[in-house]
Amino acid sequence: MNTSMPHLQLKQLRQLITVAEKGSIRQAAEALSIAQPALSRSIRSIEENLQVKLMNRGPRGIELNDYGKTLVNYGKIIEANLRFASEEIDELRGSKEGHVNLGVGPFEIFPVAHIAIDRLLKNRPNAQVSVIQGDFDDLSARLLVGEIDIMLGPSQLNNTTPGLNTDILTETRPVLVVRAEHPFANLNQVSLEILSKADWILPPADVRARPRFNNIFIRHGLVPPKVSIEMAPGTASVALLKRRDLIGMLSRQQIAHEIAEGSMKILPVEHFDFALPMQLSTREFGRLSPACRDMISIIRTVCKEVAGTI
Repeated sequence: MNTSMPHLQLKQLRQLITVAEKGSIRQAAEALSIAQPALSRSIRSIEENLQVKLMNRGPRGIELNDYGKTLVNYGKIIEANLRFASEEIDELRGSKEGHVNLGVGPFEIFPVAHIAIDRLLKNRPNAQVSVIQGDFDDLSARLLVGEIDIMLGPSQLNNTTPGLNTDILTETRPVLVVRAEHPFANLNQVSLEILSKADWILPPADVRARPRFNNIFIRHGLVPPKVSIEMAPGTASVALLKRRDLIGMLSRQQIAHEIAEGSMKILPVEHFDFALPMQLSTREFGRLSPACRDMISIIRTVCKEVAGTI
């Protein structure tokens, strides 16, 4: 039986994680406020215990090998679980604080996440919420290693991801929008053929929504539209849509103010049946903190309330 792992200290894992994040012994030593030779000795001690090399020096600094990446990933999960344990103990003492690292997809922040965050902070005024936006591949990888606690939003295209518990709560149906001055703004009906020849602002090609979007046109024998600007849906994309004759795909809630004031319009499109599953994901193993459990409960409630309207 391998008995080397128990000799590792939590302090050493934190040091190794910092080296991985900084990409250099010198920068990691500065961040940890310890001497560079002492940090180097600590890393060598880990390698001697495990009897493997953990990193190599590359042209861009320190690069972890597969052994190093594996240890760092488990170290991050250990750190997350220690944080959860500390917050659980604080909860038993009567504290209502806590910290939630919430990963959110590009089409979920407006219809659900902002409502859930607001409700959590009403219940826990001193809680902290860190929102990390991204697509499934990035967020799921960070969830697996403990960098985020909960993922709300994008789902994988096929099958499930080992190590994650997933539950589809509802679906979002983004709308196609243009500025009021756009040539299509006053049309009673817009065909997919017309849309396929127009200029668009859409999420980047590696975002899971894009293949689903392109497939709508392909199923009708059309070439997917030209994308003039690739950008995640957000404040900046709304600002660009208000300035240029582009078509965008956004949630209704995201452009509710612009629709009400008349600066933007929703296009009436035939055969545009586009829906994105909204998925809640957590790591398979371990117990989440009280604040995280509260956030999950609130997210489920909000999804039930808004189902069919987003």
